[in-house]
Amino acid sequence: MSRKSLSVFNPHSLSAASTASRQCGDASIAPATHLARRFPLAGKLAVMCLALACALPALAGDAPAPLVFSPYAMETKGNGTIATEEAFLEVPRRHSEPDGPRIRLRVVRLPATGGDGRAAPVVYLAGGPGGSGFGTALGPRWPVFDRVRRETDVLLLDQRGTDFSQMPPECSHAHAFDDAQPLQRDAALVALRATAASCIAEWRKAGVDLAAYTTAESADDIEYLRRAMGLPRLSLWGMSYGTHLALATVRRHGPSLERVVLMGSEGPDDTIKLPLAADALLADLAVVARKDGFDDLQGSARRVLEALRRQPAQASSPMHDGRKVTIGEYDAQIAIAIMLGRRGFQRMLPLALREAEAGDYSLLGGVALMMRKELGGFRAMPLAMDVASGQSPQRRALANAQARQSLLGDALNFPFPELADGLGLVDLGEAFRGPLRSDVPVLFVSGTLDGRTPQANAQALLPGFSKGQQLVVRGASHDNEMWIGNPAIADNIASFLAGRTVTDEALDVPLPVFITSKAQL
Repeated sequence: MSRKSLSVFNPHSLSAASTASRQCGDASIAPATHLARRFPLAGKLAVMCLALACALPALAGDAPAPLVFSPYAMETKGNGTIATEEAFLEVPRRHSEPDGPRIRLRVVRLPATGGDGRAAPVVYLAGGPGGSGFGTALGPRWPVFDRVRRETDVLLLDQRGTDFSQMPPECSHAHAFDDAQPLQRDAALVALRATAASCIAEWRKAGVDLAAYTTAESADDIEYLRRAMGLPRLSLWGMSYGTHLALATVRRHGPSLERVVLMGSEGPDDTIKLPLAADALLADLAVVARKDGFDDLQGSARRVLEALRRQPAQASSPMHDGRKVTIGEYDAQIAIAIMLGRRGFQRMLPLALREAEAGDYSLLGGVALMMRKELGGFRAMPLAMDVASGQSPQRRALANAQARQSLLGDALNFPFPELADGLGLVDLGEAFRGPLRSDVPVLFVSGTLDGRTPQANAQALLPGFSKGQQLVVRGASHDNEMWIGNPAIADNIASFLAGRTVTDEALDVPLPVFITSKAQL
């Protein structure tokens, strides 16, 4: 993320425009039309201001209170204690209601340890939705944050509804799948939709405003943060869903942004994934797996799914103290889709399929049990965010068509998009999901083995950015190696955010080494 000099006309400084931004209906236009009849020139100006205010994102008209930071000792996992600064920002729960209830966001600043002071401070946006910006910096990815702060301040933002930023209460409802039965897609969808509806009712009864949890509101939070810090511009740095939020901020507040880094891009209309991307990744992994003795990964997956279609199998999961579970074809399709995403699971996938072909479903069964537990529960912020971002009719039709061709069917997205139908949550609409064009400089960082945000996402977005460029990380999945698999990754990100020329177009990280026996687990 980036933040520095905003030098454009701000209609929110006009009281008439500020009022219109809160109303923006026929009633707000009527006084201006009446004025136009009496004073033609003044009336035309008023109507223009009102129309402009209605066309732009609504933000609180009053200036935010200055953000005050206090010293904070950040204890990392393996990298010692870092001297940082902490602040809490009060933002409107809904930016269209600046005088309404507020939400408190936590911001941790990593003060710059170098640089010339000209680069905009960088806001880091975590993935999910639901991840913690602060939490990301605590683990193995810390060296990249440390490298970036040699150029400028880094702001770790916990987005609304996450971690220390007023997370809504947990839902008391969860669906427990029957271990003795294979997962049946349609029955599971009905059960999960009922569970989600019960959670929504519970949250609303507790006073949770689910309409406040949208990517558009979070994008306005970032602009509010910039104003509270008195900065001309910010830079943005997002991973996965964090890139989806960063792109929404580019659309809504582009003039306030200096530079943007997107790691694993999720475009405005990429919330549901394209199923054939999983088939393409399976084919790529099949080539890599041959070096470790797995000669037919795609064929192995096909044979396992065919066998489970004919007859579900029982597994005893070593990851769950020998707990038994009966799995069917759809269990395995979802499990394989999950395992394609990240390096740790990718390394285990060929062995899990080989063992299953030999009649031992224990590894697949363990992943299936994990998957069932995750599917059965809901959190307010991620659910509301994903439903609000939604998908265009064209994207949904394409995903449905590809699901009919994919080896994994629609497992890559399940239970979306059907889960959202009829839940009564906000949808941000086609203006939010439409094509995006901008002259904000953007660096797209993509992994060639990424099973969550494939390189094709960045390639589709790139033509809309006149100052966009790609950094392809060959061999990287949606995991730590996209960050620390090659030291030059961090150098390129830091250099780009500092405004220097990035010369690398592609970098290599070590290919996955596949697990060949259970003993290695």
